[in-house]
Amino acid sequence: MDMRPNKKNKRILSSDAEASFSLIIARIVYGINWFNISAIFPLIAVEFNKDVSLLGSISAAFFMGIGLMQIPAGIFAAKYNPRISAIVGIIISSTAALLCGLVFSSSQLIWLRFIVGFGMAFFFSSAVILIARYGKRGFPGFSIGIMNSAHSMGGIIGIFVWIIIAQMVGWRLSLVLSGVLGLITALLMIMTIPRNNTSLDHDARMENKGYQPARAGEKLKISDALRILSNRTLFYLGVVLIGIQAAWAVELTFIVIYLENLGFSAELAGIIASLPLILAIISAPLIGGFHDKVRDTRRVLLICGIGTSMAITGLSLGSLYLIIISVILTGFFSGGAFTVVYEKARTLLIEGIPDHRNNSRKTIEVNRRNIHDKDNSLLNNPSYYDTLKVAWVNGLSLMGVLWMPIVFSYIADESSYELAWIFSAVVIALFILVPLSKLSK
Repeated sequence: MDMRPNKKNKRILSSDAEASFSLIIARIVYGINWFNISAIFPLIAVEFNKDVSLLGSISAAFFMGIGLMQIPAGIFAAKYNPRISAIVGIIISSTAALLCGLVFSSSQLIWLRFIVGFGMAFFFSSAVILIARYGKRGFPGFSIGIMNSAHSMGGIIGIFVWIIIAQMVGWRLSLVLSGVLGLITALLMIMTIPRNNTSLDHDARMENKGYQPARAGEKLKISDALRILSNRTLFYLGVVLIGIQAAWAVELTFIVIYLENLGFSAELAGIIASLPLILAIISAPLIGGFHDKVRDTRRVLLICGIGTSMAITGLSLGSLYLIIISVILTGFFSGGAFTVVYEKARTLLIEGIPDHRNNSRKTIEVNRRNIHDKDNSLLNNPSYYDTLKVAWVNGLSLMGVLWMPIVFSYIADESSYELAWIFSAVVIALFILVPLSKLSK
């Protein structure tokens, strides 16, 4: 008998881990290319002789790109393949990020940031579905939380490390570098994510449970897509996410230039600006795992929403110690809220739409209540509509928030940063608390 190890089988057994690793690395570099512009903006502003209003325009263009393409990207991934969507998205966003370092005018920079957002839309929702498939069995909220933690890790590098890199090599070369890193992660995804969106060992486990995998392009109906886009619960989740997204957008976009305006060094500003991302690394899987257990979306989001709006208010007080406490709390509560919204949207049952995790709606509900069972793979295997559900909620939030950077920069420029923070806190509270009153458990 041949006792030598079978390399092919060994590869199959580790395919889920390899796919998860490549997605997490891509998400880290995705975070770098999301946040590094705001960190190095003071250097860009000097070269183009612009004020904070340019940063507001750059941010709005980015959010418009990533917001407008969420639904088209979700439909593309649902009809064809989340793997293809994620890889193409990283290639587009990374190429545009690289070209940002070669621009000759501020208007070119604004357009390229729109394209960066355009590409990221194709990566995001597909990556959420893929990590739920390949991540920790029975704990999809935890796996999605890890992805959000990776985004925060990339943000820390993009904000703090990129300030140092830009000061050493110039802001242009620093952006070229971040774009190249993104293209490398696309290659890694091509090599490690299975072409059929699942590993053979995963398919075997699923078929033993009576699951028939949904194939790319199979049974996609416009009527089903319309049911998703008109679903009230998804709409309420999207509005809640506008509030969370607003807190994330204004704090991480303007905190560096705000602190420099108060007289603090760029290095200290970068460290403080990294704190919410550090806390989000901890809170995303922590709160995501807590939600897996309690399954009370409204209560968890209420706590996160109140904490986030109070934290943004604290930034207006101008004290260094209060600012540090505020950015820490913003990261903790908002990082958890993102995870909970995405997981709730992903697993939401919509009447009239078959859920391909299992043919029995009752069995799905039983499995959701039995979430602690580590062998429960039904929740980890997404319906091909899950991508569209997550994309719709995320797209609604991103389109709903694109005006915030522009209004914030206008208030800060015409009045004061303090008033801009207070205005933002009020808006955040309204967008979170009002729809939560209509959201069921």
